[in-house]
Amino acid sequence: MADQVQGLDAAAFRSALAQFPAGVTIVTTRSAGGTPHGFTASSFAALSLDPPLVLVCLDQGADCFPAFIAAEQFVVNIVTPAHAKLAKRFATKGEDKFAHGSFESDEGGHPILPDAAAVIRCELEQAIPGGDHVILIGRVHDARVGSGKPVMWYRGDFLHLGQSVK
Repeated sequence: MADQVQGLDAAAFRSALAQFPAGVTIVTTRSAGGTPHGFTASSFAALSLDPPLVLVCLDQGADCFPAFIAAEQFVVNIVTPAHAKLAKRFATKGEDKFAHGSFESDEGGHPILPDAAAVIRCELEQAIPGGDHVILIGRVHDARVGSGKPVMWYRGDFLHLGQSVK
């Protein structure tokens, strides 16, 4: 990232964004050939209740970008503190992301985390360019809640619910 973005100090912008705690997700899909793909995202939100829509933002430079643009479905796994290492792996380029995960496949062959705080399965409704990212809008066709508590991303590290902030 450049030091200046259209007159804005990029480091100051990143620092300001780090002040906003956000949930952590691992978003997964599979290619037409059956290869699993995924990325970590904290830019995830509910978009609409009727119809049920969510959005997640994907870096256009991500290795998995072409797979998600071509995918008909994707899964949002809301991670727990137990998934911290896994979430960091899915945020790193060039890693074998599925090598050490406890993923299972749903009936469509999409990777899901069975012990996630929640699993939201979506049909890709729309992909909208947004700067260096694309906004994936998914129509939710299935959601289930797990027993674990979600984890937050805050000031460049994981924050567990109930944990004191320093």
